[in-house]
Amino acid sequence: MSLLDRPEQFDGRSHITTWLYAVTTNACFTRLRNRRTRQRLISEQPAPAAAAGASAETTTLVRQWLEQLPDELATVAVYAFVDEMTQQEIADQLGGSRRRISDLLRRIEETVRIPARGARS
Repeated sequence: MSLLDRPEQFDGRSHITTWLYAVTTNACFTRLRNRRTRQRLISEQPAPAAAAGASAETTTLVRQWLEQLPDELATVAVYAFVDEMTQQEIADQLGGSRRRISDLLRRIEETVRIPARGARS
């Protein structure tokens, strides 16, 4: 999808199919690496929410929820609900549109049935 948002990434130094294969392969490896890293960091870190008064059960549920979400949704969820970034800030960080972030937040809220809040418009 990032290729559609930023077609200028293709500079014409190779055949388009060669370039698409390389970009797609790299994106897949990045997603796998990010997922493994996120799972490792979650398991290694003490639960910061527990220190803020959240129960161990709540902390465990949040960790399980984040691990089960697709990478893109988990990233947006952390930016919106933990870092309290605006939709525009998230869009800028991820290289997408505010509308796309709004759609992703809606999917997150529908998936976990949380009240609409978090990233400000």
